[in-house]
Amino acid sequence: MNLKSRTFKIAPLLLITCLVGCATIDNRGHDVQPEQLAKIKVGVTTKEQIAELLGTPSSVSTFGNKTWIYMSEVTKRRAFFTPHVLKSNVTRIEFDEQGKVKSLDSLTEKDKQVVFHIQRTTPTSGHTFGVLEQIFGNVGRFNGKDPDNDKPGR
Repeated sequence: MNLKSRTFKIAPLLLITCLVGCATIDNRGHDVQPEQLAKIKVGVTTKEQIAELLGTPSSVSTFGNKTWIYMSEVTKRRAFFTPHVLKSNVTRIEFDEQGKVKSLDSLTEKDKQVVFHIQRTTPTSGHTFGVLEQIFGNVGRFNGKDPDNDKPGR
């Protein structure tokens, strides 16, 4: 077997090994386990008990501090490719006026909904300037006077 044919047989294996070797798994956020959720009782468990059981929330509602959100995500990334979400979880805990759990929701990857953004643009009347017009557009527009005090500019 000559060197050229060996190189063509080894090169794909080497490439696959490099790409697989660059795979990383990232755990982000606070993953709330089902056994932790089972310990939370609606109408009984308080904010302090939740903080002791689950820790600091990932996010808190903007007004009134009545909703705590715990988010987690496990992603896998291979080399330079876009990360792929393996698992995600969002747990929302809402409190009443006395600081006790009012409601409890846990959403997983199955509950996810895809939202598409509209790519339309609003047309405007007028002229769009090209690159050269932007660069040379002010040439000859200055008259040498300062508009604030009518004295010749410098």
